[in-house]
Amino acid sequence: MTEITPDEPDWHDWPDLNQLQRLSDRANGLFHYAATALHWIERRIVEDGTACRESVFKEFSEGGLNELEDLYRLILTSWENVGTPSKDKDRRATRLDGFQHVIGTIIVLQKPLLVCEIIALLSDIPKDKFDVTNFLRQMRSVLIPGTTTSFDHATPQMHKSFRDYITSGRAPLGFRILTGDAHFKVARSCLDNIVKAGSQGDNGNEYAVFYWHKHLREAGVRCDDKMMWKLLGEMVNERVVGVWIRKGYWANMFRSVANTGWKLLKQKTDEQKLVLMSEMLVKIKLELRELREETTLCLLISRRQTIVCAFFLLFITTNIPSFWMKPYAKIWVHGLLETWKHYEPVVLHPNIVEMHAELNYQYIVQ
Repeated sequence: MTEITPDEPDWHDWPDLNQLQRLSDRANGLFHYAATALHWIERRIVEDGTACRESVFKEFSEGGLNELEDLYRLILTSWENVGTPSKDKDRRATRLDGFQHVIGTIIVLQKPLLVCEIIALLSDIPKDKFDVTNFLRQMRSVLIPGTTTSFDHATPQMHKSFRDYITSGRAPLGFRILTGDAHFKVARSCLDNIVKAGSQGDNGNEYAVFYWHKHLREAGVRCDDKMMWKLLGEMVNERVVGVWIRKGYWANMFRSVANTGWKLLKQKTDEQKLVLMSEMLVKIKLELRELREETTLCLLISRRQTIVCAFFLLFITTNIPSFWMKPYAKIWVHGLLETWKHYEPVVLHPNIVEMHAELNYQYIVQ
């Protein structure tokens, strides 16, 4: 407390012993509670100055903060008090959407990133609407370890108790994170990075290039998100393909895109979107074939993955007549049959059995 209190006359004798004892009692020996509370008090000192001297401890008392989740609730609602009506609903909606995007990203990241790397990944968030850098500074109390000195090169480390709280129904409405939605937003941010890199002729954000397809698989493509479909359309342009196709993990990328297409089939999406997913698979398949010829290695796709991907695409070929008019149709089917020969006898994946009731399997086999 001495370290975060300004060394000025107005702050002498603050806090008093009773206030410190109250905070200590609330923490009840839990270091994470004490550290998080001190970070929050430090932020209030910076933002409100001397006006916060009484209010911060008053809020502790009124909140009855005898549990860690109460502290998290106080931190969140002091940033945006969703419990009271807002005079500017658009501003509140923008702030909460930004919160969902940034915190959701940190929760579902496939590997830890520095603050500066997270800011670069989320470049699709307009700075004039939501300042990601400033937001991360404001949320430092629950994201950045107290021992970290450099903000830009800190790695956000979310305590498991905060992660559990923010992804549960116990968090205040507007702050709850749905991991499926979070994966979707990260996938969209990754695609935005890759498309921009293709238009600018650079290598793109490393994280986006390596993990875009994993987030896409976890999220599935939302049929009504126009921006996502616009970005997916750009992904099959040759300049953009050059960014992501050379750095991916082939088998995982193939499986992820096919898995997303499978979800779209279940949603009975339109032909144009299914063909777009097929185009992406063709791009990957062509690279897979070239890679195998160059290295004389076996194709790194298991029999079970192959049958799922094959079934998805055979369904397209038999249900969308215009598919055969596309220049890539014969290339894909030839490559598919070639792949299949390596893994006979074929074992049906449970997902295919599950779909028997909906699809005419015998017709597809013929």
